[in-house]
Amino acid sequence: MDWSRAHRTPIQMRYSDTDMMGHINNAAYVQFLEFARMDLLAALLPTGTHLPVVLARLELDYRREVHLHQTVEVLTLPVRVGNSSWEYAFRLLADGEVSAEGRSVQVHTDPVTRRGSPLPDEVRSKLVALLPEATHV
Repeated sequence: MDWSRAHRTPIQMRYSDTDMMGHINNAAYVQFLEFARMDLLAALLPTGTHLPVVLARLELDYRREVHLHQTVEVLTLPVRVGNSSWEYAFRLLADGEVSAEGRSVQVHTDPVTRRGSPLPDEVRSKLVALLPEATHV
């Protein structure tokens, strides 16, 4: 996969992200990916825009340990955009090395019914523009 179009989110780690083994706890990775998802949406949407979204699926494969004083960033790349849901692929880099990879599925929801709702056209078009060339719809 070509990661050159991915959104890059620097992660500021905290001591509380570590565990007894001295590396970043697996649960902290989930928070890092959440921050990266929100960072990408904030970059795409006008300031102050609220997009009601729920996380429907999260996959995460740990590749190598990450320690507190490493430089960490998350690469986020939309890989599929549907009617109300879309999928991201993630790479978590520590000092430039792939330390975790994952995918997530988000669903745009209607705040009243709390059910899936079609993505607004402006959001959908911005996500589609970031898709790898082979998957443009």
